[in-house]
Amino acid sequence: MATFHIQPAQPLAADGAALTHVLNRAGVGKLSLVHVTGPSGPMAMLWLNRHGYQRALYVPESRIGAGGPADALLVPHAVGADELTRLLRDGECLREGGVLIVQTSAARSAMGGESIPAALAPIGYEIQCRLSDRGRDIYIARRCGMGFKQAA
Repeated sequence: MATFHIQPAQPLAADGAALTHVLNRAGVGKLSLVHVTGPSGPMAMLWLNRHGYQRALYVPESRIGAGGPADALLVPHAVGADELTRLLRDGECLREGGVLIVQTSAARSAMGGESIPAALAPIGYEIQCRLSDRGRDIYIARRCGMGFKQAA
């Protein structure tokens, strides 16, 4: 009988090189209004502020969208599709054309359930790319506006 140890995915917030790559790939600049949320948010905020992202703000999960739409929303910890849907609610926490950067774990994706693209499409997001590295999947999605919302 073989035993395999499953190493949990390190949060994106703890990997500066990966965070740099993802932000560049998503087109998030140092002048962008970036909202960061979740339990790994404070760690990501330290990195962002030290690297010149002066308009980055930590927003508690319960307050996403309350301060108006951002240019980018960074969710630098592993979430599933259901949790992401609850987090985004109606999807209007980003301006039209704004970018969502979210980490999911490869293990959660393999368990089945609703996929991230299927969860984001009804609230107006289009997946731009999916990056996989070190046990984590990072999705970069753009908010395409209200035209993609479906009736419940």
